[in-house]
Amino acid sequence: MIFDKIENLRQYSGIDERFNAIADFIEENDLKTIPTGGYEVCEGVKVGISEYEPALGGDYEAHRAFNDLQYAITGNEAIDVIPTSDAKNSTGYKPDIEFFKDKTCGVSRVALDEGTFAFLAPQDAHKPCIRTTSDKIRKAVFKIEIK
Repeated sequence: MIFDKIENLRQYSGIDERFNAIADFIEENDLKTIPTGGYEVCEGVKVGISEYEPALGGDYEAHRAFNDLQYAITGNEAIDVIPTSDAKNSTGYKPDIEFFKDKTCGVSRVALDEGTFAFLAPQDAHKPCIRTTSDKIRKAVFKIEIK
């Protein structure tokens, strides 16, 4: 997992050069006003823009074919993160998502505040959508295909 401010995203392009395309997309589009929905960023990267009221979160989720880059455009929420190897009681794998009801370890909580992002790889089971101080969050979730 990587957690940082969005203006530092290009510093991580050594991990995946497509971080530069994501940074370009953010700079070239007003994500505060762009309609919610899905957009193609570049080959192998799509983004979903959504607005919702954070609550208690749901089950832990993990992906196999994509990394997540979750970016808080406005508002905030918490994301609980555990090693996927410590996630238990799977509800079954569906094309690129698996949910888990339980865990066998402690939790790392990330405060996804406006202007920050969390990069979550397949080994990072995560539970987003946890209310902190905002009644509403506008968030971009970039799905980065694993090469």
